[in-house]
Amino acid sequence: MTRPVAPHLDDIDRNLLHLLQEDADRSHVDLAASVGLSAAGVHKRLKNLHHNGYVKKVTAVLDRSKLGLDLMCFLKATFRANLQPENLADLQRCIRELPEILECFTVTGTSDAILKIAVSDHVALRDFLRRLSAQQVAIERIETCIVLEEFKEGTELPLGLLPRPA
Repeated sequence: MTRPVAPHLDDIDRNLLHLLQEDADRSHVDLAASVGLSAAGVHKRLKNLHHNGYVKKVTAVLDRSKLGLDLMCFLKATFRANLQPENLADLQRCIRELPEILECFTVTGTSDAILKIAVSDHVALRDFLRRLSAQQVAIERIETCIVLEEFKEGTELPLGLLPRPA
């Protein structure tokens, strides 16, 4: 059974979501002018989009470099016993305790999980890897990939690719 894709989103909702992804700090008045509604109408639609889970949270994207977190890495982790429930529970506990971990995904392929981390430098990376190794037992092997250059950073989902409801 296929799940309906964004069944309650009309063109105005999609446009509001697009505008929020570009700049979540825009006022309701500004959004209203962009989508052709009143500010009250925009407020009601945004409330519904939040309530229905289309908007998980509104946050600020900070500049890592200005904050001294110049080293970004991806860690490819291999578990001792693949994706056993106890490994996942151990990993979830560990990622909550280590603020350097920005994102974590279980994946297919030669690794079991990929973690995205941000640290200040190589010494901080070494210290993080030591703490990671000490705080969990699920990970058998970690391959560290240091980001040399970033070509695209973003959080915007490609809303234009969503099928239109019938």
